[in-house]
Amino acid sequence: MANDPLDELTQFLKPDSRIDLKHISLDHLLGLSGTEEGINILLKKEEILKCIIDLTNDKVEEISKNALLLLVNITANSKGVLEVIKYKPGGKTNIIELFIGYVQDQHKKNADAVCMILSNITRVDKALEITIDTFLPHLNGILNAFVNLDYNKTGSNLNYLAPLCSNLSCNPRVRKWLLKTNQPVPLIQLLPFCNFNISSIRRGGAIGIIRNISLDTSYHECLLSTELDLLTYLLTPIMGNEEYSDDEMDSLPIALQYLPTEKQRDPDIDIRKMVLETLNLLCATKCGREILRNNGVYYVLREYHKWEKDPKTRLACENVVDILIQKEEEVGADDLSKVEVPAKYDDKFQKMDEDYVNSG
Repeated sequence: MANDPLDELTQFLKPDSRIDLKHISLDHLLGLSGTEEGINILLKKEEILKCIIDLTNDKVEEISKNALLLLVNITANSKGVLEVIKYKPGGKTNIIELFIGYVQDQHKKNADAVCMILSNITRVDKALEITIDTFLPHLNGILNAFVNLDYNKTGSNLNYLAPLCSNLSCNPRVRKWLLKTNQPVPLIQLLPFCNFNISSIRRGGAIGIIRNISLDTSYHECLLSTELDLLTYLLTPIMGNEEYSDDEMDSLPIALQYLPTEKQRDPDIDIRKMVLETLNLLCATKCGREILRNNGVYYVLREYHKWEKDPKTRLACENVVDILIQKEEEVGADDLSKVEVPAKYDDKFQKMDEDYVNSG
C-alpha cells in the first residue's frame, strides 16, 4: 500500500486502465490543479505527470480533454512549465514536438487546450530558450494553422496560437523568419488579425508580434515599407469615426481615409496600449519617426487622445506625440534606443509619470 494516496492513482492512469477509473482519477487531479498548492504537490509526482501527458492522446475524448486541461493549469505556473518540458513522450524529441503535432492534426479534438499549453510554456523566458529549436522547423505549419480559420475540423478555433506566436516572436531567430526576404513575407499573413473583430485574443497576439519585432530597430525600415502597409493595420484599433481636414485626410494611409461612420475603436484597453507601445518603439529611429509623421499618425493620436479616458493610456499617447511634434534637430539622435538615460533620472521620470496619472 502506497503511503501517499496520490501515488495509488498512478495505477488508474495507465492507458489500459478502466475508463471509469481514469475518469475519477483525472477529475480528482483536475480539482487539485486548481490551486498553486495543489500544483506544487503534483509537480513532485513524476510518474503521475508522465501518465497525464500520455493520456492527452487517449482514445476516449473526455479522458484526453481532462488530461489536457490538467496541463493547462499546471503550465500556468512557471515551475510547472519547467517540469513539464522535461518529459520526452515515446517517439518524440520532447513534449513540444508532441503538442505541435496535435496542433497540426486537423482532426485533433480539444486542440484549443493544446494551444493554451504551448502559449503558457513559451511565456516563460527560460522555457522558450530551451524549446525554441523544436519550434523553428514547424513555424510554417503553425502559421498555416493560425491563418486558416477552418483549419481544425473538430470545432477548435485555435485562437491561442496568437499569443503563442507573440511569445515566439520574442526570439530573434523567429523575428528574422517573420520578415524573411523570400516571398511571401510571413508577417504579411498575420497583419489582418490586428483587426480581427471575432477574437480579441487573435488581435492582441498579432499586435504583440509587431510590438516585439519593433523592439529591434534594425527592422523598422522593413516594417514600415510600402510592401507591408503596416500602419493601416496598426492604426485601425485606435481610430474611430472622427472627421479630418482634407490635408490631414490626404496624409493618412489610403485605406484609413474613408472609414465607415460606424467605425469604433478597439474596446480592449490592453490592445490599445500595445498599439501605442509599438508606435513609441517605431519612434526610436529617424526612419520610423519620419514615416509616422508623413502618414498622419499625429492626427490620429490627437483625436484618440480626446477620446481615451484611461490616464495611463493617455500618457502613453502623449509620449508618442511628444516625439512626433519635434523636429529632427530637436530629437537629437537618429536612434533613441541607443541613448542612455542617466540612472539618477529614472526615479524622477517615474515620479513625474505617477503624478500625471494620479492627477488624471
